[in-house]
Amino acid sequence: MNIVLRNFVFLNPNIMKKMLFITLISVTTVFSALLVLSPNKANGSMNHPVTPGTALPDSIQKIVQRACMDCHSNDGNGMARSHINFSKWTDYSAEKQADKAKDMCKQLTKGSMPTKGWRKNNADAVPTQAEVNAVCNWSAALNK
Repeated sequence: MNIVLRNFVFLNPNIMKKMLFITLISVTTVFSALLVLSPNKANGSMNHPVTPGTALPDSIQKIVQRACMDCHSNDGNGMARSHINFSKWTDYSAEKQADKAKDMCKQLTKGSMPTKGWRKNNADAVPTQAEVNAVCNWSAALNK
């Protein structure tokens, strides 16, 4: 009788190990898919609704398009996009837009953006002092 019971699927150790392995892989795959496909729910941001920001004003958009989008867009540099991604500007909350605008002014004023290498290769597209001032004035208005 013992031999008959051991052949039963749930009592066979080899089959049980395989079933456990398949179950663990399935659960892990489903959990990973949920995290990837719904990041807002996974990081808890659904509990804090975000007020959408606004589009860039035309005057600022022209500067950004010419001097920033090469790196700071969906088609740009990954590291640059991690700081600011103008392709997703309207997805940022109004507060985040104000913070990013403040950082833009700071980086442009210091001369650290655009980078030296980009400036060298795109000298005609480097923002003028008047454009830097326009960005800083716009940033100050957002941060009031």
